[in-house]
Amino acid sequence: MSKNDTFPKSLIQPDDDMVAQGVDLAGSTPIFPGIPGGKLNTGLPLSDFSHKRLLFNRLEQPGQVHVYSAVCQAGDRLRVQMVVPVLPRGGSVIPAFGVVAQSLPYSADVQKLPVDVPAGYSAIVAPPPTELIAPVQDLLTQVRYYPGPVVDTRTLVGGRCYVVVWSPHNHMGKYVLQIGRTWSWRWTYWAQIPRFWWQIRGWFGLDRSAAYGIAAGALVAGGVGLSLWRKPKG
Repeated sequence: MSKNDTFPKSLIQPDDDMVAQGVDLAGSTPIFPGIPGGKLNTGLPLSDFSHKRLLFNRLEQPGQVHVYSAVCQAGDRLRVQMVVPVLPRGGSVIPAFGVVAQSLPYSADVQKLPVDVPAGYSAIVAPPPTELIAPVQDLLTQVRYYPGPVVDTRTLVGGRCYVVVWSPHNHMGKYVLQIGRTWSWRWTYWAQIPRFWWQIRGWFGLDRSAAYGIAAGALVAGGVGLSLWRKPKG
């Protein structure tokens, strides 16, 4: 962000700890949705904004707006971070994004949004960063990306909340949003890690041939174990 930015540091800031230590995407459920609507009343509904999710999407046309929504409770924490993917063939975009809800603590950004906002709603907008310092690498998938700005705030009253994504410069390309802060500890999430690995590396355009070697090794090991188990004793 430039020196002229006037956003409170507690609300919009680069995540310095993440940049220094690297970001592990584990615990975030990846979602590959279709193209959301471009208005608050046509946005893509999500179950909530509290559980950690990674939204993988693409701005396909100049001026396109993506809106995601969820019902929030009073006092819910809203944390959204832009993630700029490093793609081997290029094609990523560095969009702006904003969080929209009723009576946010900081509300001077409504006029910066590309959508109409009903009375009583306020917004916090994170503009595209002026520079990207250094990419980090996910520990599991080995994909690389730049951690972007963060909006971290709380709702004062309950109601539907929104995340709005757009490019002020009408750029197109792929982007990733990390929403929420609560890890998923359900066994069903961890059982899907291989599938998530496959999906994320495919979306980044990276080689996935290692999965075949791992699967083949697992089959061989399983076959050897089964044969030893069935071998007559004595």
